[in-house]
Amino acid sequence: MAEVQVDEVEGGERRRRRPLAEYAAELEAVGLSVRAAPPLRLKALVRACHHALALFDLLGVEAGFWKTEYAERLVALERAAEAMDSAEELVDRDVAAGRVRATGTHSNNLVRVKRGIELKRALFQLMLAQLQQQRPGGGGVSFDGVVSMAYAAVFARYHDKNVQSTVADSICAIPVKSISDFFATINETGTVPSIIHL
Repeated sequence: MAEVQVDEVEGGERRRRRPLAEYAAELEAVGLSVRAAPPLRLKALVRACHHALALFDLLGVEAGFWKTEYAERLVALERAAEAMDSAEELVDRDVAAGRVRATGTHSNNLVRVKRGIELKRALFQLMLAQLQQQRPGGGGVSFDGVVSMAYAAVFARYHDKNVQSTVADSICAIPVKSISDFFATINETGTVPSIIHL
């Protein structure tokens, strides 16, 4: 099974991190902030999304490319946040420059990060549904099965057949095989239902 960095040393003491809970809490704070005082602040969004990087480690070596690409987009948005406070300002600048759909623009990076959030939301909703339907001793859908379903729901329509085939091969190679193994690996056993409200 893949190892995820869930231990960290703070003030000389080792503590167990809970990356999923941290990610959910940060996204919840971003959502509350936007509802209370729009617009969406880039720095807060990027900070929240950095917590999701630990989840890529569970997907095995095949997911290294996805993690790198996601991290590069976050770094680009982090740099953009130095000059632009909000996502709205970022998109407005790309629209004014006629580059809103161009690959590698801030708008494009923002869309990819948004889809990443949607993918994780779909994945966790599917896992929660499986856990709620699972009977004692029953098998249920495997972890790679729910990853496949989440990918199909969010990303597949944007990818050609070659990319879809590569993603399918990568999903089959995921070392974590069950949903309960996934939660145990990221230090979330016993608290699953309360944290999957992304």
